[in-house]
Amino acid sequence: MRWIFLTVIVLLFELFTYGAGRGLQWWAGSWLSDRSSRYLMISLFVISNALLVFGIARLTSFGLKLSMTWLTILWFVIMSMVAVGIINLVLMKVAPQFFNSVSYQIYGERILLPLVFFGMVLMGIYNAYTPTIRHISLTANQPLAKPIRIGMVSDLHLGLMVGKWQINRLTDMVKAQNVQLLLMPGDIMDDNVDYYTSQNMQPALQQLASAVPMGAYATLGNHDMYGHEGEIRDAIQKANITLLADDKILVDNQLWLVGRLDNHATYRKATKDLMPSNTDKPIILLDHEPNEIEQNVQLPIDLQVSGHTHNGQIFPANFIVKFLNRLGYGYERINNTDVIVSSGYGFWGVPFRLGSQAELWVIDLVGKKS
Repeated sequence: MRWIFLTVIVLLFELFTYGAGRGLQWWAGSWLSDRSSRYLMISLFVISNALLVFGIARLTSFGLKLSMTWLTILWFVIMSMVAVGIINLVLMKVAPQFFNSVSYQIYGERILLPLVFFGMVLMGIYNAYTPTIRHISLTANQPLAKPIRIGMVSDLHLGLMVGKWQINRLTDMVKAQNVQLLLMPGDIMDDNVDYYTSQNMQPALQQLASAVPMGAYATLGNHDMYGHEGEIRDAIQKANITLLADDKILVDNQLWLVGRLDNHATYRKATKDLMPSNTDKPIILLDHEPNEIEQNVQLPIDLQVSGHTHNGQIFPANFIVKFLNRLGYGYERINNTDVIVSSGYGFWGVPFRLGSQAELWVIDLVGKKS
């Protein structure tokens, strides 16, 4: 799987570099001589492949992020070119006398392209760093003594690009929404605790955990298990967050929480082996990746919460996520089980979201009327 991923990344680097280079050559037009145009393309390939090697070799802790950011920028250039082409077609239908003119084609398109490009970049940053709140009301299959307001936030990816400011903002959101119980289904850290430790994020994460009266509960995601699992476990627990690693817990004698290890752990237990023997109380499953939904909904689970997909993070990957998963993002009731897959609060690799947005889910859970 790793080699397939690397092969796809290499191919994307070469294709996106060529596509962006051709687009920039078209945009520059007569501004560049043939020789300068060739140098532009060669320079882009040199930069792209240098960053590709830099990222794959992991020469620094941020090498992969830098190379993925460059790849995303190339993709934004390509999408900007396509968007400008579509805009031009529309404008030529609306006012052909002006938009078919030589002056517009020389100057108008050259102004429009950077406007569209920087608009995409700004929108990507906004979506990544401006979380929205998704509200939903659900009824459990079992009675509840009283309704519970649950916050669900996945994929924080705490590290270089998601830090104390984002944690504090999440704490403010949780308090403002009067969340009683916080669920965090995986990818709490971004591969390791280096920046989490150096930036002293623990007090902020502790404040988040203390903001919910019924406690905060987390499971491990794939990025929590890439060689630094022990350190990440310790960091989560020291922040007063209860870690459910193939474990279950009865919360306030009202509902069960079942937390699975990510499937990166080949030794993890099957969901059925983690289920409580007494199912007269609602059961909520925290399972980082939504790849076993169809098996899980065969069990007496009231609600499954997952993340991992980021809803693709960058368009058009959201469509790929939808194609590959039974539920790649959002909410669906499947076989008497409510399933929610979040796009996550943080992000992976690049500080952009296009076609997705950072989010917190607020779930009002009520019990079945007897």
